[in-house]
Amino acid sequence: MNEWKKGLVLFSAMLSPLAMADWQVDVNFEMDRAGKQHRAQSSVSLIPGEETILFDDGMPSGSLVGKAELLEVTADEVRISLVVQEQCDDGAWRTIMSPVVCAGLNTPASVNLSNESLDEFASLKVEITSV
Repeated sequence: MNEWKKGLVLFSAMLSPLAMADWQVDVNFEMDRAGKQHRAQSSVSLIPGEETILFDDGMPSGSLVGKAELLEVTADEVRISLVVQEQCDDGAWRTIMSPVVCAGLNTPASVNLSNESLDEFASLKVEITSV
């Protein structure tokens, strides 16, 4: 009987408008390092279980890449894993931030990070919408 209840809860969650929606994430990333600013904005659709490129500035050196993955959808919120990385001069990748953001529909969430040793400040603003 317990398995039946789990199945019913899962089935009802899947019928929730949030679970059945297509997800769009609007991202605004800003980074200031020693007076030099980097900015990236994007709006992309997310597919559950697949990593999506949010932005890639494509610069030959110092490339900045943002990725997202839709982790979980509940009746109240959407949980997304985000990663922002920078390619260093030696070709290695440095992770600037990698938060998991939980947000409701049309409710912006933000993450701020400060790294004093690099004189760096990064800000990531995320808004999730259903399309």
